[in-house]
Amino acid sequence: MNTDFLLAAADMDGTLLNSERKITKRTQETIKKVIDRGVYFVPATGRAVNALPEELKAIEGIRYGIFSNGATVYDLQKQEVIYRNHFDPKRALELIRCLRPFDLMISISQGGQSFGERIPMEHLDYYELDENTREIVRGSRKIVENVEDHIIETKNTIEKMTLIFRTMEERARVWEWLKRFDDIQYSSSLPKNLEISKRGCNKGSGLMHLAKILGIKRENIMAFGDADNDREMFEQAGFAVAMENGLEEMKEMADYVTDTNREDGVAKAMERFILGKDVT
Repeated sequence: MNTDFLLAAADMDGTLLNSERKITKRTQETIKKVIDRGVYFVPATGRAVNALPEELKAIEGIRYGIFSNGATVYDLQKQEVIYRNHFDPKRALELIRCLRPFDLMISISQGGQSFGERIPMEHLDYYELDENTREIVRGSRKIVENVEDHIIETKNTIEKMTLIFRTMEERARVWEWLKRFDDIQYSSSLPKNLEISKRGCNKGSGLMHLAKILGIKRENIMAFGDADNDREMFEQAGFAVAMENGLEEMKEMADYVTDTNREDGVAKAMERFILGKDVT
C-alpha cells in the first residue's frame, strides 16, 4: 500500500460528522496536523457549499471542497467555483414535473444553497424521518414557495435534486422508475432520501477533476465514506476507507474499515496511515 498520501477526501454526514452532526476536537486537531504535513484535506459531500459545518470553515488550511455529490468543486479561499457539472434549468424542470405524482418532497441545490418548498418543510412530520435526517433537512434548506417557479425566475443551473420519501417502498418505486432516463444518475446518502445528478456527475468525478487541477495522482488519494453516494469516490481513490457504521457494500469495497463516526474513525485512520501513529 502506498502511504504517501497527498489528498484526503472525506464525506461528512455519517463519516466526518458524529451522531450529533459535529466534528470532534480530536478530528479537528488531526485534520490540522494532516494539513501541516502538506496533505490537502477535502470535504466531499452531498451538501451544498453553504451547508459546510462551522468547524471546517474555522480550519484555515482547508481550501477546496467537493459539493452536491461532485456537481461543484469549490475554492473556499477564493470563494469561486473551479469545476461544475450541473443540470440545465430546462432539464431540471422536466424531471421535477415528472416526479410530482409520487409521494415525495423535492428540494434542489443551486448556487451553493439548497432550496426546499414551504408546505412540505412545514409538515416534515408527515415523512416520519429519523432525527438525524430531519435535522439535516431543517438545517440546510432555504425556503421557497415552489422550486419550479424558483428555477424559472433565477434561470440558474441546478447542481442536484434531492427527494425525501415517507416510505421506503415509495423510494424503491421511484428508484426503479428513474431507470428509464439515460441522462441522470442517482444515489442515496440518508434513509428515505434519493439524490439525482447528471449522468457522470458524482463524488468520484469531482475528486478526479480536483486531483488533475492539483497535479495529484490517484494512488496518492485517500477517501472516506459510508453510503451509496460515496461509491464512485471509492472507485477512484487509491485507498478507500469505509466507516464501521457504513453500508456493508461500502465496507466490502474498501481497502480498510475504520471505527464508526461516533468514535473518531476518520481521525484514527488518518493518524495511522498519514501521520504514522499507533492508534487506540
